Amino acid sequence: MSKRRFIVWIALMLQLVDMSAQQAVRPDVLLLERVFRFKASVDTTATKDSVTYAYRKTFLNVERRNVLLLPVPTMYRIAHGPRREYIEETYERITQKGLRQANVNRMVFLSTIPRRKQTMTTLMRYLTPCLYNETIFGTYVLSPFHRANKIYYKYSFKYLYKGKVSIHFRPKINHTQLVEGNAIVDSSNGQILNGQLTGEYDMVKYHLFFTMGTEGVQAMLPTKCELQSEFNFIGNKIVTHHTAAYGLPCELPDTLRDKEDPTLMAAVRRDTLTAAERAVYEEVYGEEAMNRPRSVKKRSWAKTVFWDILGDNLLNKITSNYGTDKQGYVRINPLFNPLYMGYSGRKGYYYKFDIRNFYNFSDSSYLYTRLKAGYSFKQKHFYYTLPIAYHFNKKRHGYVEMVLSNGNWIRNGLVKDQMLETLPDTVMYNGDRIDYFRDLNISLNANYDLSSRLSLQAGMVVHRREAVERHAYRMAGVPTSYTSVAPKFEIIWRPTGWHGPVVNAAYERSIRGLFNADIAYERWEFDIQHIKPLDRLRSLSFRAGCGFYTLIDGSKSFLDYTNFRDNNIPDGWNDEWTGEFSLLSGDWYNLSRYYVRSNVTYESPLLIVGWMPWVGRFFEKERLYASALVVTHLHPYIEVGYGFTTRWASMGLFMANRNGKYDGFGVKVGLELFRQW
Repeated sequence: MSKRRFIVWIALMLQLVDMSAQQAVRPDVLLLERVFRFKASVDTTATKDSVTYAYRKTFLNVERRNVLLLPVPTMYRIAHGPRREYIEETYERITQKGLRQANVNRMVFLSTIPRRKQTMTTLMRYLTPCLYNETIFGTYVLSPFHRANKIYYKYSFKYLYKGKVSIHFRPKINHTQLVEGNAIVDSSNGQILNGQLTGEYDMVKYHLFFTMGTEGVQAMLPTKCELQSEFNFIGNKIVTHHTAAYGLPCELPDTLRDKEDPTLMAAVRRDTLTAAERAVYEEVYGEEAMNRPRSVKKRSWAKTVFWDILGDNLLNKITSNYGTDKQGYVRINPLFNPLYMGYSGRKGYYYKFDIRNFYNFSDSSYLYTRLKAGYSFKQKHFYYTLPIAYHFNKKRHGYVEMVLSNGNWIRNGLVKDQMLETLPDTVMYNGDRIDYFRDLNISLNANYDLSSRLSLQAGMVVHRREAVERHAYRMAGVPTSYTSVAPKFEIIWRPTGWHGPVVNAAYERSIRGLFNADIAYERWEFDIQHIKPLDRLRSLSFRAGCGFYTLIDGSKSFLDYTNFRDNNIPDGWNDEWTGEFSLLSGDWYNLSRYYVRSNVTYESPLLIVGWMPWVGRFFEKERLYASALVVTHLHPYIEVGYGFTTRWASMGLFMANRNGKYDGFGVKVGLELFRQW
């Protein structure tokens, strides 16, 4: 065989192999790849500052209800109202800031719910699905049309006319973060035209029908959605039907704000009212008054006080805007709601509440305050933290802040021993509390970002620690309180910018005699922490740090750190994302003049239990924890744990090892009911 013929023969063989490989790629796989790539083919910059209008209608039927519906967020009004069916309609002006961000101004609003309240507002996110993103509804539910999630789904294809294909998708495992349904897709470019999906998340079963836009940016967004949902909670059952239309033209003056007018709503309504919906309106407005605003019936003082004021404010979140242009708001968590309790083996049952206030002065300045408080029934102690911050430069995160806190109960065994040497034998005291001191803490801070990578902080921290058993210290002639006043400085470095790791170095020095301080100390702390977001709702977070005292003022000193302290008011699954020492006794935080710690947490929606049949669908996310600590007499202390969260509660199971020996097992529980509502 000649050399030329050999080369031609090799070329033909390679061509045949290439043709076979192309034929081996199934057309349904190629189509799915086109769907995954469709988002990248669309220029989404045109969405910024674009203005459209939308119409939404909700019909709600309370099929079953009992007293347990009262504390459910946004449900109070329909839990005790005289009717079982309600309707509300909204016409809105929407200014897009991006595919997943928009400013919404309500122009016309009708509601038969008492006092024009809205209910089940959590369902609004289901009416704006983002099918091409990794998650469909905000940060929940993994989309079958994102490449990273295809390992969780099975697909089947049915070829229709004119290049259309029906793709049916179903999850490989029944899980609350996955959906089932089908979509009609343009086979030429992978564009989703319309479809439906079914799932269950956070005690809501939903069935969504959607129609997408036709071209450009609008092809990424729905133009019409119809949602059927069912909410079940301990004998309560509420069925809803929502319709929404987007991308509508302007039909009313933009100056309208929250107007209640049936005539205006009739002019923009995109659906014909059903007989049931019209009957509800006529019951509230009256058949002859359907075309004019309703008059509000005067309620008796008893109903106003007990139902409207006491009941609503004690069991539900309180939200109020204030200011001439509503530039301020107040948010108060329910003041007496059993759904806001938690439990840990060390602190026992605890109850917490949260009050937030915000007032916007200008585009670059605002005032923010927040009272976060809780009561531990086991410790019989009330904890609180109150930051008051004035931000004068949003762009540079320039702010001044004052934080008031009653801090931890902190031990000082040396002062106790000194006191017991002179305490008369006839004096009675509580031996379990004799070496504890209450801590009132006032912190003043100022922050300014020099760049996206470097921030500087300076301030002062004041501690006034007072003996719990004050009478015993008085009888022994030993001071009952000790005060420290410490200037502090802090450098925060972000090596890769805002979304990377954060490195912190802090210095604090208390000066005896400064503002009558009677304690001197010097402390250094270094810390690094980072959350690494992964695909498919997974994340890896870590924290490492150390701290040490270079000056201690004899027996009067209290060893107390900023980055290594007990969390008195835990806030469920989303609190302390960097991890904490769940089984470590609170005494260890204040007994060593140095510490070295590290925490690693891995989170995933489907980790271990999530893959199990029947029970896995109730688990929203799972975590693996690993923590290590070195302090005086602990070389080292290690905790490992597994945690999960469901629609009802979160739970962590932890095991500790102290100096190479087993040191116990513990459980941490937090209620998660309606946290996302």
